[in-house]
Amino acid sequence: MKLNQIIQSFEVDSGIITLELNKIYPIKEINGVKNRILKAFIDDKESVINSDGVIYMNKVTVECFEKGSLHFLLGSGYVAQKDDMWTNRFEKFVGWSGGDGIFSFNLTDGNDQFDRLEECTTLFVFGDTFVGRVDKQTKRRYEPLLMPNNSMGYLDKGKTEVEFKINRNHKDSVIAFFGIDKKYDIKGTIPQNLAIYDQKHSNVGWMSGYHPQSLSVSFDLSINQQVTHLHIYNYYSNEDKSLSSRGVKNFKMFGSKDHQTWEDLGEYTLRQAVNADDFDKIIVGKEFRYFKFEINPTLGVGNYNDEYNEGIFALSRVEFYNDTQKFRDVEVQANSVLLEEPSRAWIWLQDGVVIENHLYFFPLVIVQDLTQPEGLQFAVKGVSMIKVPIVNNRLDYHNATQKLTPLLVQKGDSEFLFGGAIMANTKQANAVDADGYIYIYGYKTTLGLRQMIVSRVKAELIEHFDKWEYFNGNVWTSDITSSAPLLDHISCEFSVSPILKGKNKGKYLAVFTYDVNTPYVAFSIGDTKVGPFSVPQTIYHTPEQEIYKSTTYTYNAKAHPHLSDSTDVLVSYNTNTYSFEHNMADGGVYRPRFIRLIEVKE
Repeated sequence: MKLNQIIQSFEVDSGIITLELNKIYPIKEINGVKNRILKAFIDDKESVINSDGVIYMNKVTVECFEKGSLHFLLGSGYVAQKDDMWTNRFEKFVGWSGGDGIFSFNLTDGNDQFDRLEECTTLFVFGDTFVGRVDKQTKRRYEPLLMPNNSMGYLDKGKTEVEFKINRNHKDSVIAFFGIDKKYDIKGTIPQNLAIYDQKHSNVGWMSGYHPQSLSVSFDLSINQQVTHLHIYNYYSNEDKSLSSRGVKNFKMFGSKDHQTWEDLGEYTLRQAVNADDFDKIIVGKEFRYFKFEINPTLGVGNYNDEYNEGIFALSRVEFYNDTQKFRDVEVQANSVLLEEPSRAWIWLQDGVVIENHLYFFPLVIVQDLTQPEGLQFAVKGVSMIKVPIVNNRLDYHNATQKLTPLLVQKGDSEFLFGGAIMANTKQANAVDADGYIYIYGYKTTLGLRQMIVSRVKAELIEHFDKWEYFNGNVWTSDITSSAPLLDHISCEFSVSPILKGKNKGKYLAVFTYDVNTPYVAFSIGDTKVGPFSVPQTIYHTPEQEIYKSTTYTYNAKAHPHLSDSTDVLVSYNTNTYSFEHNMADGGVYRPRFIRLIEVKE
């Protein structure tokens, strides 16, 4: 399509009339008979002129001053159209038969830029996946219908069909490729509670078992860090102030750089907590990776004890600082724990990035929440990191490793979460202005409104979260809660990609679903990786809601740059229904759909 092309014409009478176009277009002007645009709409939402001097619309109310013809002239921007070839690649009737959470990766060399000329092996990953049989005529799903939490597919060089992969255990039972590591799938009075900061949950802290024979708590800061001081929050319970007698009283602290040689940092006495915000500050002023508290297990010496001689030793929180930076990448262990039980969590893969010969994912850690309505009975507990070797253009998932991250944080009414979109600005990714950073985007949610935020880290330091930086609107800082909103109405999964040619060459294209679960695919143009970004522009109305009007929804649109041209962008979005019975009745609902955003030629 070309600038100033007539894309639709209408014969009109004089007067005020409303006209509907066959899709959403950027309209430069309406010529023909003398007329005046009164209001332009995308569906029933009013549109306005953007910075290019065009109005995106699929409906318009105009006042015509005479009878005759109206001609709609195409303006600068994008036009969306279905891509049936790509959509049909994900229509399967046996085995893998649907999924969401689709992301794509170039496993051949990690070049995830637009306008890639050489063929490569593409990995597709999916979140929740349906495995079973679908009737080709009726589209009815047959039992048993299995649902592993993730699956994969490969599109090899020169091939046109995706090779879908389902994982199985030693009994051939269908399982996910990636699950939460058992050592992280626990809850209770566990020591890791001491390093879970700024989350909306009932932090019961850590408690030892009854009357331990010996007692130690150890902390791993991931790498050697300069630690100026600690804040130790002794145990306190809002349930009953007398329970603060469980708090630790006397302990010895040790530091180490290698977990072999330990330096004695002295013996300390903590105050008995009088409220939840009460803490003791301990000066360190040295560089260590590991810290260890050795607590005297004698009642009334190692703790404050009580008339019941309960025999529990407990802490609420331990924070490590380098001046004003609070370290969040801390793993905690203890040799005695009162309550430790499975949390039965699972993971949903978010975006990832290829660094050298590994693929890094940042999946959400999910737990069941039966207080929510059907189809939404889950809650996000945290974010993990999974590192997977790439061997011969395949994921060596058997040798994947996992680590908890501090990438989910609450502050006041806002939640900060990262990993929904990732952009590598490295030489390996063939970035034009490679600075060696991986840019990890996420969203800030405040009272239901999601806004895009961004962090960055050098590729070689991606596993060390206290080396990550967060853009506060002016500069990069170490404080995740300072992350500034860059773009409103973002979805949970989206994409940000450098544009390498065309009208917007040198800028950045963000593609997303407007407000997460809506029928609107939207885009925005950023002047830089951190903006400013243009006002979100709806470009496509997904038609799948017509399948089951009461339950079907679409969500999490994103671009797939290494499968695209800068001026002809491949975009996917997910389709689902809140009703399990509707998913059983129509096997065509739950699978990705594809469209293309085609830039209008000047």
